Amino acid sequence: MNSQELLTTQFKTDCTESEWQWLQQTLALDLAGRKLGFVMAHRHIARESVSGGYIQISEKKYKISLAKWTRDQLARTVLLLSMDEGDQAGFHDSISALFRTSDNREAQAIYAAISLFPYEDTWKFRASEAIRSNVGLIFDAMAFNNPYPAIYFDDPAWNQLVLKTIFAGKSIWQITGLQDRRNEELARAISDFAHERWAAGRTLPPEVWFLTEPFPSIQYWQDAEHLITSEEPGNRTAAYLLWKKHADAAPNSFSERFHQYFSGSKNPKVDWENLATD
Repeated sequence: MNSQELLTTQFKTDCTESEWQWLQQTLALDLAGRKLGFVMAHRHIARESVSGGYIQISEKKYKISLAKWTRDQLARTVLLLSMDEGDQAGFHDSISALFRTSDNREAQAIYAAISLFPYEDTWKFRASEAIRSNVGLIFDAMAFNNPYPAIYFDDPAWNQLVLKTIFAGKSIWQITGLQDRRNEELARAISDFAHERWAAGRTLPPEVWFLTEPFPSIQYWQDAEHLITSEEPGNRTAAYLLWKKHADAAPNSFSERFHQYFSGSKNPKVDWENLATD
């Protein structure tokens, strides 16, 4: 089954009979009717969470969790995908027209579905626009539970997404492809940001240091030393995980100074994703 068919099947599982009838009737309309249906979906479909399921991006390892979508969003996505009639220019014009007139909820649905669209490369500008948005719904729709940035963004755009997530105090674990897209420039930016926070007597969420883990350097070990002396247990555990990854390459002074902490760690099985709740 293609994406539209998979989403329609999931919608049928969750929806009421009247919602199912409305969607089927709307899909039978011409293109103008389906566009209007996209705009009017909230009047006919409940904004209730989808029960579960996921959709995998064709030939990619990333998935979209439908459990994080709502039924009206699911119906809107089915309608969006139905607008592809084999004409790239026509599909692009249809989606662009909806973008121009959309409210925040409608734009959220479009951005969340963008990795399912055909002609993938043509949406890079639109996707990067969402990352620059100050509207939380729109930024979140592109940044979280959305494979498009991991697949198509270059490093500067990707780093902007991650750093903005950190600035906003949101969890980086909501970002699809986080581990795959770690890069040295992002690691440097996080270190610089941490130093700004430390100078102001503040800190970063300890799991953020996961993004620096593949790139040991002098600065890496200096940051780890700062973390291990923190009063916050999460920061000390982050330092332990940084050390654990590159223990053989750790400076002797660092390993000696913190040997007691490392060897006496109460939870050697801790990992980055449960660090916040450890």
